[in-house]
Order: sequence, then C-alpha cells, then structure tokens
Amino acid sequence: MGSRIKHLVGRHGLGRDLRTAAVAVVVSGMVMATPSVASMVTNADKVDGKHAVSAGASVSQRAGKLVATSKQGYLPDNILKKARDADRLDGLDSSALVPVVAKPESVQTGVYGAFGDAGYNASVINFRSKLPGYVGSGRYTLIPSGGPYTADCPAPGEVATVEWLCFYTTANFGATLEVVGSISPPSTGASADGFYINFDCSGVCFTYGTWAVRAPAAGQPPRRPGVSGASRSSTVG
Repeated sequence: MGSRIKHLVGRHGLGRDLRTAAVAVVVSGMVMATPSVASMVTNADKVDGKHAVSAGASVSQRAGKLVATSKQGYLPDNILKKARDADRLDGLDSSALVPVVAKPESVQTGVYGAFGDAGYNASVINFRSKLPGYVGSGRYTLIPSGGPYTADCPAPGEVATVEWLCFYTTANFGATLEVVGSISPPSTGASADGFYINFDCSGVCFTYGTWAVRAPAAGQPPRRPGVSGASRSSTVG
C-alpha cells in the first residue's frame, strides 16, 4: 500500500513540474519575440480622428489638426488669433489703468534737474494725473535753496495758490531759469499734461530740486496757452 502511494505522489509531482516548465518556455518565447513584434508597430494615422503637424506648419497647414510643440517645447507665436481680454493686470482693474484727471485744487509733486554746458538746458516733466486745465503763463515761483519762501510757495512740496507752480531749488551752480512752457500745445505756462523748464547756462552748470503744482479750481474755465497771469516768479543764478 505504501509503495502505491509513493508512486502516485511521484506522478503528481512530475506533472506539476512539467506544467511549470511549459509556462516558463511560453513566457520566454514571448519576451524574445517582443523586438520583432514592436518593429511591426507603425505610427497611428490619427488621434481622435485628427491628423498632427509640427510646430513649423503654416496656419493653413495646421487648420483642423493637432499641433506639436517645437524642440524647445513651445507652440508657434501665432497659434492664437486673439487672446482673451484679461479681467485684471497685476491685480488692477482696467479702470485703474486709464489716465485720471486730478481733482480740482489737488497738489502733485515731483523732481526736476538740468545739467550741461553753455547754452540752454531743459528738464521735461509729465504730471502723474492730468490737470483739469492749464497753468497760465508766468504763474510760477522759483525758490532758491533754503528760501526765502513766499505766500504762493510756503514750503517744499506745498502750493498755497490755485493754478500755480512752485520750484524749490535743492542745488544750483551757474543756471538761470528762463522760461516755463508747454510742449503740447506749444505755449508758456504748463499744459494739462506737463511742462518744461529751460535754464540758461554761461558755462558748465547744473540745477536740480523739487516742484509742486496745485490744479485749477472746479468750474474754473481753463486758461488759453500763452495768456499771462499775475506773475510772482523769480530766478536764481
């Protein structure tokens, strides 16, 4: 009886070993055949029913097709006909980017400077906010470094008189203020957008400082360019 059981077990073990060997042979054959199978695979003709073109294709060539990126990973510059309007730019609403007209009688400040040799030297200034009108011809005061100050220009950064320009000198060597004018339209005084200051220089000279302007009052008719107002200006050499 014992010898019969051993015989059956031996036959069962041998069968299991044969099955294991057969599976190993099949797997080995599949692995070895992979390169030859891969060599028979070709590029797909379409992706989701659409052909593909390279990044260098023309607009007409890529119409209705998929467009691949360039070697650098970019799409063509003209891939979009028109970009969608951004709701904001750097967090600002578009209304914040429109030039703003200054409030009546508000004050704006800035800096100026002119450097050069013999002749005229100028400094051009743009207002940060457009004025509601002009600053008339002669309506400015140039304050020497350290004063004295005037009723119109009581201190650096301040303007007491409506529609008036104050220039506060920080340093000056050999420069004399000749005229305050507007480039557009050409005139003396300041336009709604800004002004220039022209200095005469007999040799090497420089001058720089700060300026302040008070906008015209509400309802005040804008002065015409070049029409003189009451001037209390001064010059320094």
